[in-house]
Amino acid sequence: MNKLSLKAIWHVMQRNYMSFTKMLRISIFPNLFDPLLYLAAMGIGLGHFVGTVNGMPYLTFVTLGLVAATAMNAANAESTVNAYIMMRMDKTYYEMSTGPISLPDIIVGQAFWSGIRASFFGTLFLIIATFLGTVHSWLALLIPFVLVILGILFGFLGLTFALLAPTRDYLNYYGMLLIQPMYMFSNTFFPTDSLAPWLQKVTWFSPLTHAVAIIRSLSTNGIILSGDFVWLIVVMIILSVPPILIVEKKLNY
Repeated sequence: MNKLSLKAIWHVMQRNYMSFTKMLRISIFPNLFDPLLYLAAMGIGLGHFVGTVNGMPYLTFVTLGLVAATAMNAANAESTVNAYIMMRMDKTYYEMSTGPISLPDIIVGQAFWSGIRASFFGTLFLIIATFLGTVHSWLALLIPFVLVILGILFGFLGLTFALLAPTRDYLNYYGMLLIQPMYMFSNTFFPTDSLAPWLQKVTWFSPLTHAVAIIRSLSTNGIILSGDFVWLIVVMIILSVPPILIVEKKLNY
């Protein structure tokens, strides 16, 4: 494996940024439609019957959970479907690798861009949450940085599956069997302490669970949960290893 180049990684991110700006207008609504739908059905609809959860209105509970979930989905879309098309169909990775950019550089650049994309869409939803009156602390300004870490983490995870998937259809299994359960069972719509003890232990390993806890704490209490943040950093570093190691074997251009 070639040594990673910060300059090459930056160029990969620049390329993705230029592509993103061309599609920005038509990509905002699809990325926000799903969380807005859940917000209307769960936060506003069900919220009239639930009352408070963990000492906060259910609307606040759900809305802040959806900030992290929106970021996760944005990173997942970038690192799976978009990345697979660039790897296998459009051969974008091949074209970039013909220059002074290695495949590991591309993987890291793609994961970092996934983090930026996740933070962008997560922050848009955070703005909606602010207008709904669910943000009560200035420390919520730190949330976009948390979303970047969360997005990079899921960027590396999604890229690993994109590299291993024999066809594009196999990415649906990753979404259905891993991403969707995390979306639903990571403290987003109901507190995990209401689950069975064995399931609580399972949900603790979900990165989304820790990101949601950090975001709720920053928005309502103004408290930084350093333990959860360190855990996200550690998991991000661990998940960065597999795609960097296997990319040159799986993409034998």
